[in-house]
Amino acid sequence: MISKPQLAQLAELYSQYQHSLKPLSPERAVAGRAFKELLLRLHSAHAADISFDVFRRETVERCREYLRKNKPP
Repeated sequence: MISKPQLAQLAELYSQYQHSLKPLSPERAVAGRAFKELLLRLHSAHAADISFDVFRRETVERCREYLRKNKPP
């Protein structure tokens, strides 16, 4: 189970990576790498029994849901 603080961190990194207005910016690349690294660590710690692709897909959906509920428009 991913904790709320971990989900908040993932969602913020996801937002920086996916919603960047500058797709080639170094900040976007850093956020993308940090998101993927954290996702891999969480998968190993909490969901090693399911495939990484399924974990990533479900976690991205949770990040999107978190952002819809917690970020201003």
